[in-house]
Amino acid sequence: MTPRAPDRFEPLLSGRARIGWGVPVGTPRPAMNPLYEFGGGFPDPASFPYDGMVEATARVMQSEGAAAMTYGEPQGYRGLRELVCEKYERFEGLKVEPENIIVANGSGHALALAFSAFVDPGDAVISEAPAFSGSLITIKRHGPQILDVPVDAEGIVTAAVRARLEALRREGRRCKLIYTIVNFQNPSGPTQSLRRRHELVELAHEYDTLILEDDAYGELRFEGETLPPLYALDRHGRVIRAGTLSKILGAGVRLGWLAAPREMIPAFQGFLFGGGVSPFMSRVATSFMRDHMTTHIQRLIDVYREKRDAMLRGLDEVLAGTGAVVSRPEGGFFLWMKLPAGTDQRRLADLAVDARVQYTPGPVFFPNGGGDEFIRLAFSFEPPEKCYEGARLIARAIRAAGPR
Repeated sequence: MTPRAPDRFEPLLSGRARIGWGVPVGTPRPAMNPLYEFGGGFPDPASFPYDGMVEATARVMQSEGAAAMTYGEPQGYRGLRELVCEKYERFEGLKVEPENIIVANGSGHALALAFSAFVDPGDAVISEAPAFSGSLITIKRHGPQILDVPVDAEGIVTAAVRARLEALRREGRRCKLIYTIVNFQNPSGPTQSLRRRHELVELAHEYDTLILEDDAYGELRFEGETLPPLYALDRHGRVIRAGTLSKILGAGVRLGWLAAPREMIPAFQGFLFGGGVSPFMSRVATSFMRDHMTTHIQRLIDVYREKRDAMLRGLDEVLAGTGAVVSRPEGGFFLWMKLPAGTDQRRLADLAVDARVQYTPGPVFFPNGGGDEFIRLAFSFEPPEKCYEGARLIARAIRAAGPR
């Protein structure tokens, strides 16, 4: 939980701080020591390129020395920005210039920069429901009215987006920003269809708003077709794209970015202080990824595909015939489950604690309530054999928590 300051400090908190006061940071954690960590989207520690990063660190120190250890460029290390452009072109055919990239302290920070630049208290923001809980916490700290829209097998339901935008127009208001996760949506899993991508971009133009495209997992595609990002489909400068190295290199590297129209970059820089984001780590990450990006990511795809399949196999073996509905994402870190009708969530939570299986309950992913019939399971952290074993344990708990 977020640490609580002494009560005498509470009256001094800003409005934004009060919104986050006592709110869990990241994934909620019951009071347990999980044996099967399926709660948070933690990358697999065994996949980290330890030796490669040691070698990259030595190369940076030998080649750049003091330059690597001092303050950096306000927009972020240019070499890293060039690497992001190379990654986008190699994996998605997206052409971006380094001047369109601003480096942040992980994708969460990057998203916060976008919200800070464009969202004021009372503004209308449209978000998918369900949506990543960490992003919802960040949005709420900026004090807007969050208008939720559903997600189906094609991603965000654009008809519902249009209805929200039209209702705002009738009120004489407009939406400041539409937040969407386009690939392997966290938590529900679908990849936004090409049709929906085109429709969403056109809606942003028609209703004079912006889109914040969150893509933390795009390279980790196990199957299916890579679709053009919203940023590539945008012809009117309305899409801001967030990315990260957390899922493909290491979460502790803390390097993310926004790709945006150049004229927006100064607005984001107004919320960045301190002499550039991690100039040293930016150089080390760039040095490693420049030489190993394709082979390293292909290895990760194989690693996470095996974990996903192991968890699905365990769930299917135990839950067949119960009415549970489990997502089968084409990539990413998560499974989303609609529980069998009549499942007692409190009993399920107690049984999961007894089995030492950690999961995330559905309601944390809904900005305006709901989600009681869902849970999210992360297959990213544990090895395949534990994904299988733990899936069977949580599935047995779900059965036991069903109607008696």
